[in-house]
Amino acid sequence: MMSPFIKKHLLFLTTLFIAAQIFLLNGFSYAEEVTRLDSDALEYEAATSTITARGHVTIVRGLTKIEADEARYDEKTSDVVATGNILYEDPAVIIKARKAELNIDKKNGRLYDAEILSKKDNYHIKGNEIEKVAEGEYRLEEAVFTTCDSPVPAWCFKGKDVEAVMNDRLKARSVTFNIKEIPVLYSPVFSSSLSKERETGFLMPAVGYLKSKGLHFEQPFFWAISENRDATLVLDVYSKRGIGEGLEYRYLEQGGSKGNFWIYHLYDKELDRNFLDLHGVHEGSFSDDRVKTFLNLNYISSRVFYNEYNPYILNKLKGLDAVSYLKMTTNRFFESTAEASISFENSRLFLNSQYLIDLKDGSDNSKVSQRLPEAGFFMNPRSAGPFVFSLSSTVSNFWREGDVKGQRLDIYPRVTHSLGSSFIIKQSLGLRETSYLLSNNDEYGTSPHREAFDYSVSASTRLIRRYSSFVHIIEPSLSYTFIPNSEGNLPLFDSTEMYSKTSRVELAVQNRFIDNKGELLTFRVSQAYDSYLGDRSFMPLKFDIAIQRPIAMRGEVSYDVSSGRVENLNSDLFIKISDVSLSIGERYNRSEDIMFYSVGFSYAFSKSLSAEGNFWYDARKNGLRDVILKLNYKEQCWGLTTIIIKRENDYSASVLFDLLGLGTFRL
Repeated sequence: MMSPFIKKHLLFLTTLFIAAQIFLLNGFSYAEEVTRLDSDALEYEAATSTITARGHVTIVRGLTKIEADEARYDEKTSDVVATGNILYEDPAVIIKARKAELNIDKKNGRLYDAEILSKKDNYHIKGNEIEKVAEGEYRLEEAVFTTCDSPVPAWCFKGKDVEAVMNDRLKARSVTFNIKEIPVLYSPVFSSSLSKERETGFLMPAVGYLKSKGLHFEQPFFWAISENRDATLVLDVYSKRGIGEGLEYRYLEQGGSKGNFWIYHLYDKELDRNFLDLHGVHEGSFSDDRVKTFLNLNYISSRVFYNEYNPYILNKLKGLDAVSYLKMTTNRFFESTAEASISFENSRLFLNSQYLIDLKDGSDNSKVSQRLPEAGFFMNPRSAGPFVFSLSSTVSNFWREGDVKGQRLDIYPRVTHSLGSSFIIKQSLGLRETSYLLSNNDEYGTSPHREAFDYSVSASTRLIRRYSSFVHIIEPSLSYTFIPNSEGNLPLFDSTEMYSKTSRVELAVQNRFIDNKGELLTFRVSQAYDSYLGDRSFMPLKFDIAIQRPIAMRGEVSYDVSSGRVENLNSDLFIKISDVSLSIGERYNRSEDIMFYSVGFSYAFSKSLSAEGNFWYDARKNGLRDVILKLNYKEQCWGLTTIIIKRENDYSASVLFDLLGLGTFRL
């Protein structure tokens, strides 16, 4: 006979086993969502299976919650009719309404005097009556759309027959764009993506003004071709000059190849001319990066187009900064290059081409040398005992319409030897053979050639002195380069022909100061002497300095000791103090008669308001040449940027509205 103690524990173990079985079975079976309803007062009608709740009503079904002053819930159909201070919430949206008729199982119904807030992107949609078609999908006869949180939004769209799918799209007709409830723009139809994914559709238009070209209207259209390819089509209208059409095409292949190309056509009715503009970059790699291709395309049908429309067409005011603007407006050449190469273990074989368009007024582009094409073989430095061997060899075809042209073979092997550790001596010897096959000339003959060699030797060391807060490093070096009489009667195609008779000694000293934050200051001075230069044997004395902290400064000076004049001077200074940044630059070249100054600044007045400007002053020609001024203002749901660009005889003004969640609209 079992004792009461054993009976008690057997009963406990049996109950525990049964409970565990029920738990495990339920864990692997479908669990139906339970609806929980709480309120101050409840009434249940058994005949209709309806619950009426009053006072602080809360209905929870899965991740969906409804709060209201009063609600009726049908247990059979999952229909809810709620009134008074309704708050509906699920993982995607929060909805406030006066009245709601919803099916919390099917997640559809109607909402009255309601406002929808998308949690992810802060979209607000208001309407007198909203049909909830399905989860995240809504239809409204009339609605207001904005991303502003304030009761009176800074901006909004008002439209009819609105269809909104959260994280997908927004469509409407008879739409007005309102600023502080004042209509400023109208569109018969409106469509916008509410998704971060790429989607085909019209992008925000741009309206601007250019003094020489009148009112400017730009309408882009984005085409999502596939997951890895897309395009943007652009229509440009200039009220004084004509109409332009552009296409930008982008792609990214699975193997890593990528590209971006732009083609643009414009008919200028004032000049009665058609212009074509092509730009593009392609990078490709195959066979584990051993085979690579590269294309950089820059072509314009006439430099008149460059002078007339740069930078408005070529840059579209997108990503405009001081450096890129100055580079774009002062380019001497448009350069297009293409290359295909194969890399081996210690060498590289390549085929490339180069085409140049001279942008200088009055220049003769027919005399510009075009490399079409060039094949080459490079052998990377390879050690053999104490020596290092390298080789470069090219076969080039040079073409130009109005001058000498032909083919060139250039073979240039080198051997290098180094010794020492604290005091390093490095020597190198190079042999060079250059042969030509020319046509269209009477000056150089049909097959000129040049045989030459060069020898160089350098000695360098490093002296280090450590102080409590910094380290001072001095690196002196002395080098000698010798090229005997190598000149021949050769045409000038590129730098290969600049390999000329030399006997040059150069002394250089570089100082480096390093603290616990890194390199603080570098200063280098060098002087060369070439005995083959006759009365001007002393080459320019050069100074280079770079300061990193507390201000950033860089300077390069070239001083001609024979004439006692500065030949070149380039300097840049950058200062940032709190919310103020200032940059100053100077470019001077005596032989090219260039003296150019640049000043840039930026200042943050507050978290919302900031300004920046860039000025370029040409001391030799036109005085104040270019000015870019920007004023930026940002609020919670919108931003405003005003851009004014002044050039020599032209100016433009643009206003960019940045609407949170929709993108940028330019006026």
